[in-house]
Amino acid sequence: MRLRANFSFLSCLLTLLAGVATVLAQSSLADFGVKESELKERMVNALIYGNIPVYPDRKSFKAASPAGQAAFVKNALGWVKTYTESAGFKADYEKQRASAKPAPPKSKGTADEQYAKYLAEQRQGVENMKKAAAQMSPDMQKQMEGTIKQLEANAERSAKDPQMVAMMKQSFEQSNMNDQKDFQNRLAKYEKEYPADPRLLIASRLHQFLELSQDVAFDAKLVPSAGGRMRFADPQYEAKSSQWKMCYRAGREPVQAAQAFATQWLHQIEGK
Repeated sequence: MRLRANFSFLSCLLTLLAGVATVLAQSSLADFGVKESELKERMVNALIYGNIPVYPDRKSFKAASPAGQAAFVKNALGWVKTYTESAGFKADYEKQRASAKPAPPKSKGTADEQYAKYLAEQRQGVENMKKAAAQMSPDMQKQMEGTIKQLEANAERSAKDPQMVAMMKQSFEQSNMNDQKDFQNRLAKYEKEYPADPRLLIASRLHQFLELSQDVAFDAKLVPSAGGRMRFADPQYEAKSSQWKMCYRAGREPVQAAQAFATQWLHQIEGK
């Protein structure tokens, strides 16, 4: 039976790659109903977002011996590593990286320019109010006189009151600074999530996997729970993340194979 699953590349590499390995064990990708081009397209998102949708034949993987499962994982990781070193992957990554780059804020002009624009809009608003009042009945015009005088007074104060002028210009300047600060924060986040060298992102994901999987208790006991599902007998294991539990379900040999490969891959990336 083919089960749809959203496996976490970020959290447990081999759970994701078990499906890919099973695919590679077939005579062709088509035999498994997955196109290699689709897998390649998903790899960029797998690294960036930490998960990738795959449709593995879980029966085939579970039916294999532990040694066979470990071989599946090793072969799959080898496929992933080879592809992430290819020109095609680098081009796909760069394309997505470029599209995700935050745009700088649109210039609003200097504080003086914004202040001048504000005054012009304020005066125009008064003129528009006068024109609208001129079309009203005499009674309505009389009622509007107070409002128009107040708007004129506000405009005059905005233009001539030194304290008001300074306060407004400071506000415009602060707004410009806030826009730039927000842009720099978004740019810093972008550089972290989309490093120019995709190997840095790969290394980050490998470190996350190794940290996650280092304490998986493969000998932990399961007991039946409500609804016929199994749970860990030890509450501390039951409280673990779903990603940790994915590694537990994958088994000791596949996880160790993935850990060994990830460690070696990291040594190559980081030059250790």
